[in-house]
Amino acid sequence: MPEALIWGASGGIGRALVTRLKEKGWRVFAVARNSNNIPDVADMSVEFNAHDRNSIDNAALAVAQESDGIDLVVYAAGGLEADRLHQLAQEAWSQVIDSNLTGAFFITAPSLNLMKEEGHMIFFGAYGDHLILPKMGAYAVAKAGLEPFVKILAKENRKNRFTLIRPGAVDTPFWEKAPFKLPTNAKTPDEVVTSLLKHHEEGGSGELDL
Repeated sequence: MPEALIWGASGGIGRALVTRLKEKGWRVFAVARNSNNIPDVADMSVEFNAHDRNSIDNAALAVAQESDGIDLVVYAAGGLEADRLHQLAQEAWSQVIDSNLTGAFFITAPSLNLMKEEGHMIFFGAYGDHLILPKMGAYAVAKAGLEPFVKILAKENRKNRFTLIRPGAVDTPFWEKAPFKLPTNAKTPDEVVTSLLKHHEEGGSGELDL
């Protein structure tokens, strides 16, 4: 039975991914800030804080005790604090950078230790040009940083696959904090998950623009 580890399993995309993988017969280890929001179908629910490396290591240890080897790791955690850069509080800046970028760094080593040699790790980026907007500075910087991060990670670990997905606008609770309206052409989490799994099943890697 294939196994997946989903970091950020309580968000719109994370929840949809957990549910779809279980429908496909996967064993799913779901990790989130609030485990109560993880779908009940997950085989294991664990809490973590993207700002806290110890919590990530502890979550990975809990998964390691139950896993036979992870085939797919997805980092779907993230967050937004919208404000002008010169008015953004340091704590808010750190929260955005940590949840979107530093957390991705923190989960990488423990996730690689859990993965099978041919395993696949996926991160969620964004279309950078779409983020050059007022009050989106911290988020734009964090998502831009993921692009070289994933490319270098792939060069350093050639026995595994790595993908950066740029999904565009997705209809999730993220937009409750966004300083503009949800675009009319926004994708649903299920549509994103369908494309993600198709990419994985076809052996894809690199970048996936949706």
